[in-house]
Amino acid sequence: MTRFTVPDMTCNGCVKAITAAVQRLDPAATISADLPSHHVDITSARPASELAAAIDDAGFTAQPA
Repeated sequence: MTRFTVPDMTCNGCVKAITAAVQRLDPAATISADLPSHHVDITSARPASELAAAIDDAGFTAQPA
C-alpha cells in the first residue's frame, strides 16, 4: 500500500477525480480516501512515482505520507 497526503483534496468530487485518475493508470488499483486527514491509500502494482504523477495530472498535489 502507498499513502499520499493530498492537501488540496477537499470534497467527494476530488476523491472521485483522484480515483478515476489512478484507475486509468491501473484499473485493478484499490483506492481509499480520508477527507479529514487528506490521506489517499492506494494498493497497486504500479510504482509510487507513477501513482503520484496520475494524481498530479488530475490537478491535485500528491505528497508521500
